[in-house]
Amino acid sequence: MRLPRPPRLRPVLAGAALGLRAPLRSRFVFALLALLGAAVLLLPVQLKGDGTTAGTLRMLLAWTLGAAVALLSVSTLWAGCAAVSGDVEGKRHAGAAVSSARPFELWLGRWLGLVALDAAVLAVVLLAVFVQVRARGLGPADTAVRTYLPLDPASFETEVDRVLENAIARMPPDKRPDGDPARRAAMRESVREDLGGDAFLPLEPGEGRHWVFRLPAGPDPGPATFEFSFMSSYGESQGVRGSLTLRRPAGATLAEREVTTDDSGYVRIPLPAGTFAGADAVEAVFENREGADGAAVLLRHDRAARLSVPAGGLPRNLAKTGLAVLALLSLLAALGLTCGCAFSFPVAAFAASAVCAMVVVSGGSAFSSDDPASHDRSHGGSGGVSAAIRPFARRVARALDAATAPYDRAEAIDRLGDGVAVSGPAAWRALALDGVALPLLLGLLGAAALRRRELP
Repeated sequence: MRLPRPPRLRPVLAGAALGLRAPLRSRFVFALLALLGAAVLLLPVQLKGDGTTAGTLRMLLAWTLGAAVALLSVSTLWAGCAAVSGDVEGKRHAGAAVSSARPFELWLGRWLGLVALDAAVLAVVLLAVFVQVRARGLGPADTAVRTYLPLDPASFETEVDRVLENAIARMPPDKRPDGDPARRAAMRESVREDLGGDAFLPLEPGEGRHWVFRLPAGPDPGPATFEFSFMSSYGESQGVRGSLTLRRPAGATLAEREVTTDDSGYVRIPLPAGTFAGADAVEAVFENREGADGAAVLLRHDRAARLSVPAGGLPRNLAKTGLAVLALLSLLAALGLTCGCAFSFPVAAFAASAVCAMVVVSGGSAFSSDDPASHDRSHGGSGGVSAAIRPFARRVARALDAATAPYDRAEAIDRLGDGVAVSGPAAWRALALDGVALPLLLGLLGAAALRRRELP
């Protein structure tokens, strides 16, 4: 089997130069870049916070950067659509088509040029956002970043067993899975899925829930913060009585806090530096102190209890956010270029925009549900056409979700606005998969389309 030849440097660099110049010839893109500058420079001036440092910081970071990224994404997508299609329609592509440059080399050069331009503009945007934060008087202490410590996997399995035993104890004796290992294993797997999912599970009066956090190796991590969130079984954030305890796994208590009916669904316990000295793990325990006839407490196990420690400052978090955002822009540039290789500019812009719209809605329940009957019940049945289309739509939705999962999992802008450390490995993974691997696959499709495209 003959392997494809690697792209040559000279045609790629020539294409990159064209990729840098082509967006500047588009008045639409130039107008969007002007809007980008207005969003970065003027939007922060109009923002009015809620009076708290955290609220002001979130608006300056998440809102300003979110608006800038949205505008930059649109300009990147449309610049990619116009790059090759504009040359074909303007009869400027004929020289490149008869040259020795292969279609993939032409595509790769254009893509690298757009990504380089995006990287430069994004760096300026991030610098401008940082300057805006400092201009508001928010210093390093106000913009300190924290990271949430992971739960110990072994403690999760222990908690699954504890919840299972409590559930079995509440069952009538004749309904318990005694002597039936298969049924007990199935019940345990169901409890494990529920506890590891995103559902709010009830904690009955007199019962407790446990979480064990692994502490980072090395010196004391510094001042930490424990956060606990909950709901009452009535769907309200108040009306809960219980106790929170932080302790070492050996049993020494580090902090205690009573949860009263006045607590509105959220409890925060600051922990001074040195609290965890000599410990490698911390256990958090919540007990429902309602009476026997009291209400249950609703908890989402993976989010109810969180322990955070300092994790650097704002510049480093902005840099990791930039990596994740660059992955998104790189993917949009590749999508636009590939559509532009196959279609004229209007059709390419429509096709690329349609794909982006599908990505946005692909996480909706109408596409992600695995139970077609649930849709039939909610809509009074479906015709043959809808029944045939729905499985295909779900497969497309899953494919789109998988393609954009690395960027989504980084949660870069949300974490930046919340003052939570963006995961470095997650940002690099997004750049490697969504920013390089997937665009190159799109490049192969674009090169194949360009090779067979008829020139005017």
